[in-house]
Amino acid sequence: MNLSSYSKSDLETALRGLKAYRALDKFIGKRGRELFHAARSGKQSYRVEYFGTDSRSIEPLVISTYESHFGTKLTSTDIAWKQNDSLKGGVRLFSGDDMLDISFQDAERKMKRG
Repeated sequence: MNLSSYSKSDLETALRGLKAYRALDKFIGKRGRELFHAARSGKQSYRVEYFGTDSRSIEPLVISTYESHFGTKLTSTDIAWKQNDSLKGGVRLFSGDDMLDISFQDAERKMKRG
């Protein structure tokens, strides 16, 4: 690779990107690598963590919640579905770095805080 063919601003941009990748990888590991690649590609990630075994029963509610809360129209194939039994019921919706927690675990935590 011949670096002399790139301009100074191109090299500075690449260096900033490499430093950001190194920091994200060092501090938050796999999630940091995912964030870095999402930022570079411009693609937004959507994930739902749900309690129980059947995500199909909550799909219409999740899709309408994404539209009303995040302002994003999605289909169920745009969303990564992940079962999480520690939620004790309910769901967590992620849109990039934003999260909407509507789980019983969140309500329990809020009640314990007072």
